Amino acid sequence: MRRIYAVILVLLGAATASAAAGHLESRWLTVEIDKTTGTWALTDARSGVRWPTEGMASAGAAEDLSDGFAEAEVVQEGRAVVLRTKNGVEVTFQLIRDGRSLEIRYTGKDAGDVKVLGETLAITDIEKGYLVVPCREGLLIPADSGVSFTRTFGTSDYEGCHMNMLGCAKNGSALIADWDDAYTFPDVKSERPQSGPARQRLTTTFRLQRTARAVRLTPLGTGDWNTIATGYREIAELKGLAVTLQQKIARNPHLAKLIGASNVKLWTCLARRMSEDSKQEESVNVRWTFDEAARIAEHLKKDVGLDRALFMMGGWTEGGYDCRHPDNLPANPECGGNDALGDAVRRIQELGYVGCLHDNVQDMYADAKSFDLSFIEKDADSNPKKGGRWLGGRAWMVCAPKQLELAQRPQNLPEIAKLFKPWSYFIDTTYAVGPRECDDPGHPLDRNSDIAWKQKLSDYARDTFGLFGSECGREWALPHSDFFEGLVAVSGRYYHNLDPASLGATVIPFWEMVYHDCQIAYGKYGYAADQAAECVAHHALCARPLYYHSIPDHLYWTQQPAAPQAKVMARPRVVEVKATDTQTFQIRYAWDVEADVMGDWRVFVHFGTDNKILFQNDHAAEPRTSQWRAGQTVTFGPHTVTVPSSVREKAINVYIGLFSLTDAGARAPLVGGDRQNRILAGHLVLAPEIRFEPVVADRSEPTCDAFVRSDGWAEGLHPTDVFIKNTHELLGPLHCATAHQRLTRLEFLTPDRAVRRAVYGSTADAVIVVANFGVTDATIETKLGGAVVLPPWGIVVEAPRFAAFYARCWGGQDYPDGALFTLQPLDDQPLASSRQVRVFHGFGPAILAWRGRTWTIVREQMIAP
Repeated sequence: MRRIYAVILVLLGAATASAAAGHLESRWLTVEIDKTTGTWALTDARSGVRWPTEGMASAGAAEDLSDGFAEAEVVQEGRAVVLRTKNGVEVTFQLIRDGRSLEIRYTGKDAGDVKVLGETLAITDIEKGYLVVPCREGLLIPADSGVSFTRTFGTSDYEGCHMNMLGCAKNGSALIADWDDAYTFPDVKSERPQSGPARQRLTTTFRLQRTARAVRLTPLGTGDWNTIATGYREIAELKGLAVTLQQKIARNPHLAKLIGASNVKLWTCLARRMSEDSKQEESVNVRWTFDEAARIAEHLKKDVGLDRALFMMGGWTEGGYDCRHPDNLPANPECGGNDALGDAVRRIQELGYVGCLHDNVQDMYADAKSFDLSFIEKDADSNPKKGGRWLGGRAWMVCAPKQLELAQRPQNLPEIAKLFKPWSYFIDTTYAVGPRECDDPGHPLDRNSDIAWKQKLSDYARDTFGLFGSECGREWALPHSDFFEGLVAVSGRYYHNLDPASLGATVIPFWEMVYHDCQIAYGKYGYAADQAAECVAHHALCARPLYYHSIPDHLYWTQQPAAPQAKVMARPRVVEVKATDTQTFQIRYAWDVEADVMGDWRVFVHFGTDNKILFQNDHAAEPRTSQWRAGQTVTFGPHTVTVPSSVREKAINVYIGLFSLTDAGARAPLVGGDRQNRILAGHLVLAPEIRFEPVVADRSEPTCDAFVRSDGWAEGLHPTDVFIKNTHELLGPLHCATAHQRLTRLEFLTPDRAVRRAVYGSTADAVIVVANFGVTDATIETKLGGAVVLPPWGIVVEAPRFAAFYARCWGGQDYPDGALFTLQPLDDQPLASSRQVRVFHGFGPAILAWRGRTWTIVREQMIAP
């Protein structure tokens, strides 16, 4: 009978432990454990891959684990092994989830902080290893990039791990590490060994601090990033995190209006700038009245044809954007007051748009009527914690339980909902800022309870208004919210501060592979539409609608748009860098002038990464730039520069550009410049000694302005409307086609990972998106378009009821400078057999080859093939 029972356990994937307390086994994995030293190894039963590849991993680095273990015991009916030190600290190796996962758990009052898994999860280039990090959309960090770095991806920190997991792969086998506690800090390190066969080694060491006591490993057998995503979705469902859009729509039908909806945001209806102490008013600017906000929405619906939108308004509060929080009411009189705001929300929602008001309960300002330091977080010395310097002055950080208390006051969220009746509400920073701590004895807070209070705040706001969203996004917020703003992109880029190149990483839509069908998600902050083609391609791969956060002031479409500023035809370079000591160097610059320069500018030199300035060498241009003439080479320097002691990087980038003499935020558009109007001159190596490595300027860098072209439907419209129309027609229907599916397969079609294919759903209903992130054209084969030629940032979409392309060739028709078309059936038939097809022509030649005929589509037309 016992033998029969054992067979049944194995068939069910149950776990067993040997009598010697050194072996755990299930049909999914085996674990070898040395009962004296605690060293161990895990073998994936399906792939045969061992973690670590060679030798044994330690049970963890901690003060009380260094002397080994005094005893070992088999518990949990043979599913776990417990090792005990002489001081009573326990390390438990337990098979959970029907034997699919190994949990390593630390208990005992003297356990302290632990570092674990560094050796276990080590991967190398010769193993074709890589990590998947769920930071915003996601990072694929290969072990063969040649880039050395160290970075902590803290749990729920800003641009840390936005899911409580990491994925690892080596030798064609995949594994997931997951956890629950916010005091878990994965440290990822890439190093290049000086000896041995491996040229690069990636390690991930987990620091378990304070209440963090466990981490889990789930081997997945043979697989890749797709396997990791599917495996983690199963874990997320077990945790109750994967609440789908269908479930959320059943809760509140207004959410259905956000399927395929673009995000239109008027950030600062009233922009009032206060002094640092919030006592002096420095400037006041009404960018939109509430009536103008409603008229913008009406214009977008009636004139631009924006069928769906999340229409958000910031700066409606009493003091204006980021001013006088937490006291929001009355709506500021400068923009029209309570009645005008209520009327605007009503008009916006009568269009079928979802109206949304922007709020903030984390920041408190000294000029607020209810300003009270008792609400503010305290440090260990009882000092109130300050936040950022925003429009309202220096903010003070409200403790999470106090945020909820303030939001629940009758004059706050309840009265706002009663007065204005928006269908949704947005509370800024709630999901963006990392987990917080507070040492005030009246409202003590640790990182885990901070998250719990923010979930309560989300639930309260959601119950009050119907729909709720916040900034950036974390997986713990999924069951408590409906949309995120800032997860998909930031300012038209992938990240805010993180530079993927500094990690040798490729950005991948991993969030969509796990949670695409669970949340509405957007990017955040403004960006230049004429530099946004890469951002549009990224959104297409993610199957997400775009966000429009750079709406011009007032009734912008009634005004003549300003002419684009002419590029400054001068190219900067570094002539020489000479180290003077270990922290100081002299640097000389030159500008090669290709055409006379108009206007005077100041030179900026930034030393840092793509998204972070570490130190600078800004200087005046002598002679003045208005005196620069074609054919000249203007030189500057030598300038002496000191590297701050806080800089730990071994090598950094050198960016050069020009900015306004009167407005430090206004930069000159440079020929060959990037999206931030700067030139990458080269790399400054800081260790072991200071030296400069120039880069060769790529004068064939692909342009990013395709989606502002107006030689199609939007001809004659304002440039803002042109961009909105072109991109919404592509991305809105794409989201409609994919909203209730996951990204089930991501493929790289070229060795450099530049051409990427995303498959949403499966079988006959699959939606296929291919985007070219390379610098040259790419040709791919498609079912509907045949051999499609994609330019840089080109896109092709094929779905049962939607097709779209930005391509140089599609359906046998050539478009030398690229063209944008979309096709949708108007009947109940698939696109391939429909007799009523709506065709939208965004730009490029107006010729479309479809089902054996050639059609001329000037703007938009229903064709009957």
